[in-house]
Order: sequence, then C-alpha cells, then structure tokens
Amino acid sequence: MDSFSRLLEATARCLCRYENLAAERPVLAAVSGGVDSTVLLAALAALRDQGRLPGPLHACHVDHGVRADSRDTAAHVAAQAEQFEVPLVVRRLQFAAARPSEAELRAARYETLGRVAAELGAGLLVTAHHADDNLETVLFRMLRGTGPRGLAGIPEARWLGRPGQRLLLVRPFLRTRRSTLETVLGQRGLAPHEDSTNQDRGYARNQLRLETIPALRRSLGIGLDVALMTVASTARGVAELLEAQGLRILCERTRQRTAWRLELDLRGLAGAARPFVGEALRQAHVALHPHGEAPLGDWLERALGLLDKPDGKRLAGRGGLLLERTRDGLLLLDPERAGPVPNTQDGGQRLTLDGGRQRFGATEWLLEATTHPLPPLVPAPAEAGRYRALLDPRRCPEPWRLRTRRPGDRFHPLGSTAPLELRRHLQSRHLPRFDRDRLPLVVDAEDRILWVPGVEVAEPARLQLNTRTCVELRVHCG
Repeated sequence: MDSFSRLLEATARCLCRYENLAAERPVLAAVSGGVDSTVLLAALAALRDQGRLPGPLHACHVDHGVRADSRDTAAHVAAQAEQFEVPLVVRRLQFAAARPSEAELRAARYETLGRVAAELGAGLLVTAHHADDNLETVLFRMLRGTGPRGLAGIPEARWLGRPGQRLLLVRPFLRTRRSTLETVLGQRGLAPHEDSTNQDRGYARNQLRLETIPALRRSLGIGLDVALMTVASTARGVAELLEAQGLRILCERTRQRTAWRLELDLRGLAGAARPFVGEALRQAHVALHPHGEAPLGDWLERALGLLDKPDGKRLAGRGGLLLERTRDGLLLLDPERAGPVPNTQDGGQRLTLDGGRQRFGATEWLLEATTHPLPPLVPAPAEAGRYRALLDPRRCPEPWRLRTRRPGDRFHPLGSTAPLELRRHLQSRHLPRFDRDRLPLVVDAEDRILWVPGVEVAEPARLQLNTRTCVELRVHCG
C-alpha cells in the first residue's frame, strides 16, 4: 500500500467517527492552495469517488487579500477544484489594518468558513492541519504560557459557532507528518501554490517554524518531537479529565437554565473542586456566548475569585456576558438576549387560576396556578424548593396579578409581625440582583404582595389549620 492509499484509509477512519453528526449533509474542505490543503482536496475527492464521504464534497478558499499575489492563489485553487470536479466558493476579505495580526486573520478565516458552511448546509468543515502543526502549536503555547488544554495541542474535532448553528470542524491529518504529505504530493504529480506570507518572519508562528524549531531539532534531534508528543499526550489526559468533571458539575448543578442564562448551585463543593468548577464555567461560557467563544484564562481566574466574595458581586465577560455571585453559587447570563421586563405600572398581568403555564411578559419566567380542594401533602416543601408555594386565598381577594417590584413596595414575610421594606428584604434573602427587577411578584386585588418566588410566602396568604381550598403556585424558568 502506497503513502496515498494509507492516507486515504486514515482519513476515511477519521471521518467515519463523525459521520453520524454530519447526517449526510455536505462536507466543506478549507483549501488554501498549499501542500497540506492540496493533498486534502485530492484525498477527499478520492473518497468521494469511492462513496466513502458522509455527504457531497464542496471546497472553500478564503483570500485574505493581504498579498499582492493572493488572486493568483485563488485562481490556482479554482483550477485544482475544477480538476477534481469539486464545487468551489471563494471569499475575499478586507481588513482595516494594512498588516492584520495572526489572530485577526485566523478569526476572520473561520468566521468566513462558518458562513459559507451555513450557506451550503454543511455538516462538517475539514482542514489540513497535520502532526507538525500540532507539535508547533504545543511548543508555541508552552512558550507563551498555558494550561493543560493548551498543552494538549490541536484537537481532532471541535464545534464552531453557537448552539443551533453549530458546525463540526474535523482535522483528519493530525497524525500525519508534513514529510508524508510532501511525498504524496510528488507521487500524485500535484502542484501547490504556497502562501508567501508563510516565509514572513514578522509573524511569531513563522519565526517559530522557520528558526526556533529547526535550531532545537539540530540540538535535540528526534528528542524534541518525542518530548513535545509526551507533553501533549499527558496534557490531553488531564484536559479530558477536567472536561468530564466540569460537564458533570454543569449537568448536576445547573438551575434555572435557558438559552441565555444558567445558575450553578455550588453548595457543598470542597475547595479541591475549584478547577472543575472553572471548567464548568468555561463550558457554560461557550454555550451562552453569542458566537460560542471560550473565555480567557484571566477571566476564569477572576470568576473563581468571586466565590470568595459576598453575593451580588459581578464580573463582565466576553460578548456581553455577565457573571454574578449568588448565595448558592454563580449566575451566568447574557443580558442582551434577555426579554424586556414588562411595564406593570397599570396594575400588572392577570394571573389565571387553573389555566396552565403563563409567561410573565417576554421574560424567562412562567407561572402556573392550580387550585386544590385540600392542601397537597406531596411534595414536601423541602423537596418542592423555593419556586413552589401553597397559598390560602381566603384573605387574599381576587383577581390576582403578576407585576414587578416598585419603589416603596412593602412585604409582610411569613411569621413576621409587620410589613418590611421589600428592597431590603430581598437583599437580606440574597435574591440575585439580576432577578430582583424581573421576577413576577404575585399580588392580590389590594396590591398586597402574596408571594415572592424564590423567597417566601406573605403572612396574609399562609396556610391555616382550617385551610381547605388551596392555591399551588409554581414558577418555571425557560
């Protein structure tokens, strides 16, 4: 079996691991015109001809527009695509700066590839990153300073975009050396069109590739590659453990979750679990960020520092996200995507008894009111939680309404002898700051507050020994 056949088998095995996620949708190959992507295009075209791709093959070339000969490269890629009978999309970018940074180029490239994939309805985006790229990335991150995830190197697959618009990025060449790709290129008689900026030592990655790594290899020989591969393998194991434990915390301890908010209940967690809490926050940030971006390491450190501060302290994140310390843990949300708080100055929204769930304006809160001939015995209050309450309607004239708090509001807490200022009471009961102006207050016809969800029932509405008819209230977040 020659090098190209072995490469085809390795590529097919890689793509098979993700074909169920592609769901027979198009496969989009990112083609720059260089050695790596030229071989990728040839390999994918061969697999297509053999019927071994999850879906139809398309290619995309992103012309960054920062080189004088970039249009020549685009024309070369177009000729390659025509040779392999692969439909090609070319996108030319424009930057405000004459010399954009590597990070800007990379971000613009992936954003463009994501848009093209969405236009085509693609299920997979395939790139030609190879083993030498991976070793280079590990060394680059090591020199800059990073954690286990950074030292683990380039993942074989990862999601791009936000939930609902996600695209799976797959790199089937990660276990293939560049020398093998060059051999295949010669065997197949393919001609690449190299990007001249790859020789520009003004970019840090190029300097590392062209100067630092060759110097280290002359000094250490094959030991350099072995050492970096060992570091990456060890770090990958640690990163996988972190991800698994972070996901466990996220699944088990998430409360009041919507598409744009979630609250982590961290009560009872030992201090040793902080790294896993940080990973849970990272995953939550990716899930809630408008573009699915991960937080910076510095932000995660400051976020964990909130656990040592009193509730109410806040921290801004990327993409407008907001993190708030709550009594029970942390609340992460995107205020821009939160529905507006309803204007309830006219008395509020009427609460319908036995009418099923009703949404409070355009907010995330839904309330359900059910009448019972006798107070239900199950679930017990401790099991039901703070967002369920039983009220005696006899001293609370109807109609009941839902409204937000107002200046001067007073509340008569359960067991108290007199009403208290609502603002101070909510502060003393540690209701999250973000929820204080959004949570639906249940009031009676006299505008007395009967229940503050998440806090407690008012004294006038409490159950009596002779209570018969009872109203069960439940608040849901969704």
